[in-house]
Amino acid sequence: MNGEAVECDGSPVSPGQWCVRAGGESLSHDEEKENAARGELVGYAGVGLGALGVVVFISEGITTLRGNH
Repeated sequence: MNGEAVECDGSPVSPGQWCVRAGGESLSHDEEKENAARGELVGYAGVGLGALGVVVFISEGITTLRGNH
């Protein structure tokens, strides 16, 4: 995120403005900013879980190799 920069369907939204999407959904600048922050957090969590999965997979492979020798 870039400070106060918030986008609504690719267009910048300033504080005090509303984001109105097709289908009638409308969000304030602050609500849209919270949604963007939440999405960023979910992305970081996904990357962390993916990295953890790789570590577990590799360590399981090493354990299996050591057990077979």
